[in-house]
Amino acid sequence: MTPAPWTALWVTLAVQTLAAVALTTPSVMAPAVGPQIGVGAQHVGWLISLAYLAAMVTGLGGGSLSQRHGPVRISQVALTASALGLALMAIGHPAALLIGAAVLGVGYGLPNPTAAEILSRHAPAARRGLFFSIKQTGVPLGVAFTGMVVPVLLGAGSWMQTLLVLAAGLAVVMMLIGRVRCVLEPGAALLGMAVTSPATAAAPPTHTTASGTDPTPPAGLRQRLLEPLREVLGFAPTRRLAIASLVFAFTQVSFLTFLVSLLKLEHGYSLSLAASLLAASQAASVAGRIGWGHVADRWVDPARLLGALGVAMGVAVTLVGLAPADAPPAAMLALTLACAVTAVAWNGVFFADLVRLVPPERVARSTGATQFLTFMGGVGGSAAFAALVSLTGSYAVVFTALGVLPALTGVVLLVSARRPGPAQEPRRD
Repeated sequence: MTPAPWTALWVTLAVQTLAAVALTTPSVMAPAVGPQIGVGAQHVGWLISLAYLAAMVTGLGGGSLSQRHGPVRISQVALTASALGLALMAIGHPAALLIGAAVLGVGYGLPNPTAAEILSRHAPAARRGLFFSIKQTGVPLGVAFTGMVVPVLLGAGSWMQTLLVLAAGLAVVMMLIGRVRCVLEPGAALLGMAVTSPATAAAPPTHTTASGTDPTPPAGLRQRLLEPLREVLGFAPTRRLAIASLVFAFTQVSFLTFLVSLLKLEHGYSLSLAASLLAASQAASVAGRIGWGHVADRWVDPARLLGALGVAMGVAVTLVGLAPADAPPAAMLALTLACAVTAVAWNGVFFADLVRLVPPERVARSTGATQFLTFMGGVGGSAAFAALVSLTGSYAVVFTALGVLPALTGVVLLVSARRPGPAQEPRRD
Protein backbone atom coordinates (compact mmCIF):
# COMPACT_ATOMS: atom_id res chain seq x y z
CA MET A 1 0.00 0.00 0.00
CA THR A 2 1.03 3.61 -0.58
CA PRO A 3 1.47 5.92 2.41
CA ALA A 4 -1.94 7.51 1.72
CA PRO A 5 -4.02 4.78 3.45
CA TRP A 6 -2.00 5.07 6.64
CA THR A 7 -2.07 8.86 6.50
CA ALA A 8 -5.83 8.72 6.03
CA LEU A 9 -6.13 6.37 9.00
CA TRP A 10 -4.12 8.43 11.47
CA VAL A 11 -5.82 11.67 10.44
CA THR A 12 -9.34 10.28 10.82
CA LEU A 13 -8.43 8.48 14.06
CA ALA A 14 -6.89 11.65 15.52
CA VAL A 15 -9.91 13.78 14.64
CA GLN A 16 -12.36 11.21 16.04
CA THR A 17 -10.34 10.80 19.24
CA LEU A 18 -9.96 14.52 19.92
CA ALA A 19 -13.61 15.24 19.18
CA ALA A 20 -14.49 12.57 21.76
CA VAL A 21 -12.03 14.13 24.22
CA ALA A 22 -13.69 17.52 23.85
CA LEU A 23 -17.21 16.14 24.28
CA THR A 24 -16.27 13.97 27.27
CA THR A 25 -14.38 16.68 29.16
CA PRO A 26 -17.47 18.42 30.64
CA SER A 27 -18.74 15.12 32.07
CA VAL A 28 -15.37 14.29 33.65
CA MET A 29 -15.00 17.78 35.11
CA ALA A 30 -18.58 18.19 36.34
CA PRO A 31 -18.24 16.66 39.84
CA ALA A 32 -15.24 18.88 40.66
CA VAL A 33 -16.26 22.04 38.83
CA GLY A 34 -20.01 22.11 39.41
CA PRO A 35 -19.84 23.23 43.07
CA GLN A 36 -17.33 25.95 42.17
CA ILE A 37 -19.73 27.63 39.75
CA GLY A 38 -22.90 26.88 41.71
CA VAL A 39 -24.27 24.28 39.30
CA GLY A 40 -25.19 20.72 40.23
CA ALA A 41 -23.01 18.09 38.59
CA GLN A 42 -26.10 16.34 37.23
CA HIS A 43 -26.86 19.36 35.02
CA VAL A 44 -23.99 18.39 32.74
CA GLY A 45 -26.54 16.05 31.19
CA TRP A 46 -28.29 19.06 29.67
CA LEU A 47 -25.04 20.27 28.15
CA ILE A 48 -24.31 16.87 26.61
CA SER A 49 -27.85 16.59 25.25
CA LEU A 50 -27.49 20.04 23.67
CA ALA A 51 -24.15 18.99 22.17
CA TYR A 52 -25.69 15.86 20.66
CA LEU A 53 -28.58 17.84 19.20
CA ALA A 54 -26.10 20.20 17.55
CA ALA A 55 -24.11 17.20 16.30
CA MET A 56 -27.24 15.66 14.76
CA VAL A 57 -27.99 18.76 12.69
CA THR A 58 -24.35 19.41 11.82
CA GLY A 59 -23.87 15.86 10.60
CA LEU A 60 -26.68 16.27 8.07
CA GLY A 61 -24.82 19.12 6.41
CA GLY A 62 -21.38 17.63 6.98
CA GLY A 63 -21.46 15.56 3.81
CA SER A 64 -22.25 18.53 1.58
CA LEU A 65 -19.58 20.62 3.30
CA SER A 66 -17.05 17.84 2.84
CA GLN A 67 -17.81 17.56 -0.87
CA ARG A 68 -17.68 21.31 -1.35
CA HIS A 69 -14.58 22.21 0.65
CA GLY A 70 -12.77 18.89 1.03
CA PRO A 71 -12.88 16.40 3.92
CA VAL A 72 -9.51 17.43 5.36
CA ARG A 73 -10.51 21.09 5.54
CA ILE A 74 -13.82 20.17 7.24
CA SER A 75 -11.91 17.90 9.63
CA GLN A 76 -9.91 20.98 10.56
CA VAL A 77 -13.19 22.84 11.08
CA ALA A 78 -14.32 20.05 13.41
CA LEU A 79 -11.22 20.39 15.59
CA THR A 80 -11.49 24.18 15.51
CA ALA A 81 -15.08 23.99 16.72
CA SER A 82 -14.12 21.55 19.47
CA ALA A 83 -11.32 23.82 20.64
CA LEU A 84 -13.54 26.89 20.49
CA GLY A 85 -16.26 25.09 22.46
CA LEU A 86 -13.83 24.28 25.26
CA ALA A 87 -12.51 27.86 25.26
CA LEU A 88 -16.04 29.27 25.50
CA MET A 89 -16.86 26.99 28.41
CA ALA A 90 -13.77 28.29 30.22
CA ILE A 91 -15.55 31.63 30.57
CA GLY A 92 -17.73 29.96 33.20
CA HIS A 93 -20.92 31.97 32.61
CA PRO A 94 -24.05 29.79 32.17
CA ALA A 95 -24.69 31.30 28.74
CA ALA A 96 -21.10 30.56 27.70
CA LEU A 97 -21.50 26.98 28.90
CA LEU A 98 -24.58 26.50 26.74
CA ILE A 99 -23.02 28.11 23.68
CA GLY A 100 -19.81 26.15 24.23
CA ALA A 101 -21.75 22.88 24.44
CA ALA A 102 -23.50 23.64 21.15
CA VAL A 103 -20.17 24.44 19.49
CA LEU A 104 -18.72 21.19 20.87
CA GLY A 105 -21.61 19.42 19.16
CA VAL A 106 -20.68 21.02 15.86
CA GLY A 107 -17.18 19.62 16.27
CA TYR A 108 -18.54 16.18 17.16
CA GLY A 109 -20.97 16.00 14.26
CA LEU A 110 -18.43 16.49 11.45
CA PRO A 111 -15.77 13.74 11.91
CA ASN A 112 -17.85 10.78 10.75
CA PRO A 113 -18.91 12.25 7.36
CA THR A 114 -15.40 13.52 6.64
CA ALA A 115 -13.76 10.27 7.75
CA ALA A 116 -16.14 8.25 5.60
CA GLU A 117 -15.11 10.23 2.53
CA ILE A 118 -11.39 10.08 3.33
CA LEU A 119 -11.34 6.35 4.08
CA SER A 120 -13.62 5.43 1.18
CA ARG A 121 -11.04 7.08 -1.10
CA HIS A 122 -7.85 5.78 0.47
CA ALA A 123 -8.53 2.63 2.52
CA PRO A 124 -7.90 -0.58 0.55
CA ALA A 125 -11.24 -2.09 -0.49
CA ALA A 126 -10.31 -5.43 1.09
CA ARG A 127 -9.47 -3.75 4.42
CA ARG A 128 -12.27 -1.21 4.79
CA GLY A 129 -13.85 -3.01 7.72
CA LEU A 130 -10.55 -2.94 9.62
CA PHE A 131 -9.78 0.68 8.74
CA PHE A 132 -13.22 1.94 9.74
CA SER A 133 -13.13 -0.11 12.93
CA ILE A 134 -9.73 1.29 13.91
CA LYS A 135 -11.02 4.80 13.22
CA GLN A 136 -14.04 4.14 15.45
CA THR A 137 -11.77 3.20 18.36
CA GLY A 138 -11.22 6.94 18.62
CA VAL A 139 -14.37 7.22 20.75
CA PRO A 140 -13.33 4.88 23.60
CA LEU A 141 -9.73 6.06 23.27
CA GLY A 142 -10.92 9.64 23.66
CA VAL A 143 -13.01 8.73 26.71
CA ALA A 144 -10.07 6.89 28.29
CA PHE A 145 -7.63 9.71 27.51
CA THR A 146 -9.96 12.27 29.06
CA GLY A 147 -10.40 10.19 32.19
CA MET A 148 -6.64 9.99 32.66
CA VAL A 149 -5.53 13.48 31.63
CA VAL A 150 -8.26 15.82 32.92
CA PRO A 151 -7.81 14.90 36.62
CA VAL A 152 -4.06 15.49 36.28
CA LEU A 153 -4.60 18.88 34.66
CA LEU A 154 -7.14 19.82 37.34
CA GLY A 155 -4.58 18.95 39.99
CA ALA A 156 -1.97 21.16 38.34
CA GLY A 157 -4.15 24.21 37.71
CA SER A 158 -7.66 25.63 37.67
CA TRP A 159 -10.52 24.13 35.70
CA MET A 160 -10.45 27.12 33.33
CA GLN A 161 -6.74 26.55 32.64
CA THR A 162 -7.49 22.87 32.03
CA LEU A 163 -10.05 23.71 29.35
CA LEU A 164 -7.69 26.17 27.67
CA VAL A 165 -4.79 23.68 27.65
CA LEU A 166 -7.00 21.08 25.99
CA ALA A 167 -8.25 23.66 23.49
CA ALA A 168 -4.67 24.61 22.63
CA GLY A 169 -3.76 20.97 22.07
CA LEU A 170 -6.67 20.53 19.67
CA ALA A 171 -5.63 23.67 17.79
CA VAL A 172 -2.09 22.32 17.33
CA VAL A 173 -3.36 19.04 15.88
CA MET A 174 -5.73 20.96 13.63
CA MET A 175 -2.79 22.83 12.09
CA LEU A 176 -0.74 19.63 11.70
CA ILE A 177 -3.57 17.96 9.80
CA GLY A 178 -3.51 20.77 7.25
CA ARG A 179 -0.02 19.69 6.20
CA VAL A 180 -1.27 16.37 4.79
CA ARG A 181 -4.10 17.86 2.80
CA CYS A 182 -2.08 17.60 -0.40
CA VAL A 183 -1.67 13.85 0.21
CA LEU A 184 -5.31 13.08 0.92
CA GLU A 185 -6.74 15.64 -1.51
CA PRO A 186 -4.33 15.85 -4.47
CA GLY A 187 -6.67 18.25 -6.27
CA ALA A 188 -6.47 20.69 -3.40
CA ALA A 189 -2.77 21.24 -3.98
CA LEU A 190 -3.39 22.23 -7.58
CA LEU A 191 -6.66 24.08 -7.46
CA GLY A 192 -7.47 24.76 -3.85
CA MET A 193 -10.23 22.18 -4.41
CA ALA A 194 -11.94 22.23 -7.77
CA VAL A 195 -15.25 23.26 -6.28
CA THR A 196 -13.78 26.50 -5.04
CA SER A 197 -11.68 27.32 -8.11
CA PRO A 198 -12.71 30.42 -10.10
CA ALA A 199 -14.09 28.34 -12.97
CA THR A 200 -16.39 26.27 -10.82
CA ALA A 201 -17.29 29.03 -8.43
CA ALA A 202 -19.08 30.82 -11.25
CA ALA A 203 -20.89 27.70 -12.39
CA PRO A 204 -24.12 26.57 -10.74
CA PRO A 205 -23.60 23.65 -8.35
CA THR A 206 -24.73 20.22 -9.42
CA HIS A 207 -25.96 17.22 -7.51
CA THR A 208 -26.28 13.59 -8.40
CA THR A 209 -29.60 11.80 -8.60
CA ALA A 210 -30.56 8.23 -9.47
CA SER A 211 -30.85 9.24 -13.12
CA GLY A 212 -27.56 11.09 -13.35
CA THR A 213 -26.24 14.58 -12.72
CA ASP A 214 -28.81 17.30 -12.23
CA PRO A 215 -27.52 20.85 -12.89
CA THR A 216 -30.28 22.37 -10.76
CA PRO A 217 -28.87 23.62 -7.47
CA PRO A 218 -30.48 22.60 -4.18
CA ALA A 219 -33.31 24.93 -3.10
CA GLY A 220 -31.55 26.01 0.06
CA LEU A 221 -30.26 25.05 3.46
CA ARG A 222 -33.39 23.13 4.39
CA GLN A 223 -33.17 20.93 1.31
CA ARG A 224 -29.42 20.41 1.73
CA LEU A 225 -30.12 19.08 5.23
CA LEU A 226 -33.14 16.95 4.34
CA GLU A 227 -32.01 15.52 1.01
CA PRO A 228 -29.40 13.16 2.55
CA LEU A 229 -32.09 11.78 4.88
CA ARG A 230 -34.42 11.20 1.94
CA GLU A 231 -31.67 9.38 0.04
CA VAL A 232 -30.85 7.09 2.96
CA LEU A 233 -34.43 6.37 4.00
CA GLY A 234 -35.55 5.91 0.39
CA PHE A 235 -33.16 2.99 -0.26
CA ALA A 236 -34.08 -0.19 1.62
CA PRO A 237 -30.57 -1.42 2.55
CA THR A 238 -29.41 1.96 3.87
CA ARG A 239 -32.76 2.47 5.58
CA ARG A 240 -32.28 -0.78 7.49
CA LEU A 241 -28.75 0.26 8.42
CA ALA A 242 -29.88 3.68 9.64
CA ILE A 243 -32.65 2.23 11.81
CA ALA A 244 -30.27 -0.43 13.13
CA SER A 245 -27.77 2.29 14.09
CA LEU A 246 -30.50 4.10 16.04
CA VAL A 247 -31.37 0.94 18.00
CA PHE A 248 -27.75 -0.07 18.57
CA ALA A 249 -26.80 3.46 19.71
CA PHE A 250 -29.82 3.46 22.05
CA THR A 251 -28.49 0.23 23.54
CA GLN A 252 -24.88 1.40 23.69
CA VAL A 253 -25.60 4.70 25.43
CA SER A 254 -27.98 3.04 27.90
CA PHE A 255 -25.38 0.43 28.80
CA LEU A 256 -22.55 2.93 29.24
CA THR A 257 -24.67 5.47 31.13
CA PHE A 258 -26.41 3.17 33.62
CA LEU A 259 -24.08 0.22 34.18
CA VAL A 260 -22.36 1.85 37.16
CA SER A 261 -25.72 2.74 38.73
CA LEU A 262 -26.93 -0.85 38.33
CA LEU A 263 -23.81 -2.31 39.89
CA LYS A 264 -23.67 0.14 42.78
CA LEU A 265 -27.33 0.48 43.68
CA GLU A 266 -28.67 -3.02 42.98
CA HIS A 267 -25.59 -5.24 43.30
CA GLY A 268 -24.02 -3.36 46.20
CA TYR A 269 -20.64 -2.82 44.53
CA SER A 270 -18.43 0.04 45.61
CA LEU A 271 -18.24 2.99 43.25
CA SER A 272 -14.60 2.24 42.46
CA LEU A 273 -15.34 -1.39 41.60
CA ALA A 274 -18.32 -0.48 39.44
CA ALA A 275 -16.29 2.18 37.63
CA SER A 276 -13.46 -0.33 37.12
CA LEU A 277 -15.85 -2.67 35.31
CA LEU A 278 -16.94 0.21 33.09
CA ALA A 279 -13.29 1.06 32.35
CA ALA A 280 -12.63 -2.57 31.45
CA SER A 281 -15.53 -2.40 29.01
CA GLN A 282 -13.88 0.53 27.22
CA ALA A 283 -10.67 -1.43 26.75
CA ALA A 284 -12.60 -4.46 25.52
CA SER A 285 -14.59 -2.35 23.08
CA VAL A 286 -11.38 -1.12 21.42
CA ALA A 287 -10.23 -4.68 20.86
CA GLY A 288 -13.73 -5.67 19.77
CA ARG A 289 -14.02 -2.93 17.17
CA ILE A 290 -10.70 -3.84 15.58
CA GLY A 291 -11.42 -7.55 15.75
CA TRP A 292 -14.87 -7.33 14.17
CA GLY A 293 -13.47 -5.13 11.41
CA HIS A 294 -10.94 -7.83 10.57
CA VAL A 295 -13.66 -10.49 10.63
CA ALA A 296 -15.82 -8.41 8.25
CA ASP A 297 -12.91 -8.09 5.83
CA ARG A 298 -11.85 -11.72 5.86
CA TRP A 299 -14.66 -14.11 6.74
CA VAL A 300 -18.16 -12.72 7.28
CA ASP A 301 -20.22 -10.37 5.14
CA PRO A 302 -20.62 -7.05 7.06
CA ALA A 303 -24.42 -7.12 6.83
CA ARG A 304 -24.58 -10.62 8.35
CA LEU A 305 -21.97 -9.76 10.97
CA LEU A 306 -23.89 -6.65 12.00
CA GLY A 307 -27.04 -8.73 12.38
CA ALA A 308 -25.21 -11.29 14.48
CA LEU A 309 -23.80 -8.53 16.68
CA GLY A 310 -27.33 -7.20 17.21
CA VAL A 311 -28.57 -10.59 18.41
CA ALA A 312 -25.48 -11.05 20.60
CA MET A 313 -25.73 -7.61 22.22
CA GLY A 314 -29.41 -8.23 22.94
CA VAL A 315 -28.59 -11.48 24.71
CA ALA A 316 -25.67 -9.91 26.62
CA VAL A 317 -27.68 -6.91 27.84
CA THR A 318 -30.56 -9.14 28.89
CA LEU A 319 -28.21 -11.38 30.87
CA VAL A 320 -26.85 -8.32 32.67
CA GLY A 321 -30.40 -7.52 33.74
CA LEU A 322 -31.15 -11.10 34.76
CA ALA A 323 -27.99 -11.51 36.84
CA PRO A 324 -28.86 -12.02 40.53
CA ALA A 325 -28.05 -9.23 42.98
CA ASP A 326 -25.43 -11.40 44.67
CA ALA A 327 -23.63 -12.28 41.42
CA PRO A 328 -19.85 -12.28 42.04
CA PRO A 329 -17.75 -9.54 40.43
CA ALA A 330 -16.08 -12.07 38.12
CA ALA A 331 -19.44 -13.03 36.62
CA MET A 332 -20.50 -9.42 36.19
CA LEU A 333 -17.12 -8.64 34.60
CA ALA A 334 -17.70 -11.39 32.05
CA LEU A 335 -21.17 -10.06 31.23
CA THR A 336 -19.86 -6.50 31.04
CA LEU A 337 -17.14 -7.53 28.59
CA ALA A 338 -19.73 -9.41 26.50
CA CYS A 339 -21.74 -6.20 26.24
CA ALA A 340 -18.61 -4.20 25.44
CA VAL A 341 -17.52 -6.36 22.49
CA THR A 342 -21.03 -6.27 21.01
CA ALA A 343 -23.04 -3.22 22.12
CA VAL A 344 -20.01 -0.90 22.07
CA ALA A 345 -18.08 -2.45 19.17
CA TRP A 346 -20.52 -2.54 16.24
CA ASN A 347 -19.72 0.88 14.75
CA GLY A 348 -16.84 0.01 12.44
CA VAL A 349 -18.71 -2.86 10.79
CA PHE A 350 -21.69 -0.56 10.33
CA PHE A 351 -19.64 2.08 8.46
CA ALA A 352 -17.90 -0.56 6.34
CA ASP A 353 -21.29 -1.88 5.22
CA LEU A 354 -22.65 1.60 4.56
CA VAL A 355 -19.68 2.61 2.40
CA ARG A 356 -20.06 -0.41 0.13
CA LEU A 357 -23.77 0.29 -0.44
CA VAL A 358 -23.62 3.89 -1.67
CA PRO A 359 -21.80 5.52 -4.59
CA PRO A 360 -18.51 7.25 -3.76
CA GLU A 361 -19.95 10.73 -4.31
CA ARG A 362 -22.66 10.08 -1.69
CA VAL A 363 -20.54 8.48 1.04
CA ALA A 364 -20.16 11.61 3.17
CA ARG A 365 -23.82 12.65 2.72
CA SER A 366 -25.13 9.19 3.59
CA THR A 367 -22.86 8.98 6.62
CA GLY A 368 -24.17 12.31 7.91
CA ALA A 369 -27.76 11.19 7.40
CA THR A 370 -27.36 7.85 9.17
CA GLN A 371 -25.41 9.61 11.92
CA PHE A 372 -28.48 11.79 12.51
CA LEU A 373 -30.46 8.67 13.45
CA THR A 374 -27.51 7.22 15.37
CA PHE A 375 -27.26 10.32 17.54
CA MET A 376 -31.04 10.34 17.92
CA GLY A 377 -30.71 6.90 19.47
CA GLY A 378 -27.99 8.22 21.75
CA VAL A 379 -30.05 11.22 22.85
CA GLY A 380 -33.19 9.18 23.38
CA GLY A 381 -31.46 6.23 25.00
CA SER A 382 -30.53 7.80 28.31
CA ALA A 383 -33.82 9.72 28.61
CA ALA A 384 -36.01 6.69 27.88
CA PHE A 385 -33.98 4.41 30.13
CA ALA A 386 -34.17 6.89 33.00
CA ALA A 387 -37.93 7.26 32.55
CA LEU A 388 -38.41 3.47 32.61
CA VAL A 389 -36.29 3.17 35.75
CA SER A 390 -38.51 5.78 37.42
CA LEU A 391 -41.56 3.81 36.30
CA THR A 392 -40.37 0.34 37.33
CA GLY A 393 -38.02 1.24 40.18
CA SER A 394 -35.41 -1.24 38.90
CA TYR A 395 -32.36 -0.91 36.66
CA ALA A 396 -32.24 -4.68 36.23
CA VAL A 397 -35.77 -4.87 34.85
CA VAL A 398 -35.06 -2.18 32.28
CA PHE A 399 -31.77 -3.84 31.23
CA THR A 400 -33.65 -7.11 30.75
CA ALA A 401 -36.29 -5.47 28.57
CA LEU A 402 -33.72 -3.39 26.69
CA GLY A 403 -32.12 -6.48 25.17
CA VAL A 404 -35.21 -7.23 23.10
CA LEU A 405 -34.69 -4.23 20.79
CA PRO A 406 -31.20 -4.99 19.41
CA ALA A 407 -31.96 -8.72 19.25
CA LEU A 408 -35.01 -8.17 17.03
CA THR A 409 -33.10 -5.66 14.93
CA GLY A 410 -30.30 -8.19 14.48
CA VAL A 411 -32.78 -10.84 13.33
CA VAL A 412 -34.19 -8.42 10.73
CA LEU A 413 -30.69 -7.69 9.42
CA LEU A 414 -29.86 -11.40 9.20
CA VAL A 415 -33.06 -12.20 7.34
CA SER A 416 -32.51 -9.30 4.94
CA ALA A 417 -28.91 -10.37 4.29
CA ARG A 418 -30.19 -13.73 3.04
CA ARG A 419 -32.21 -12.06 0.31
CA PRO A 420 -29.59 -10.71 -2.12
CA GLY A 421 -30.85 -8.65 -5.00
CA PRO A 422 -29.68 -5.98 -7.42
CA ALA A 423 -30.46 -3.22 -4.91
CA GLN A 424 -28.27 -4.89 -2.31
CA GLU A 425 -25.24 -5.58 -4.45
CA PRO A 426 -22.18 -3.75 -3.09
CA ARG A 427 -20.91 -0.95 -5.28
CA ARG A 428 -17.89 -1.68 -7.43
CA ASP A 429 -14.68 0.26 -6.76
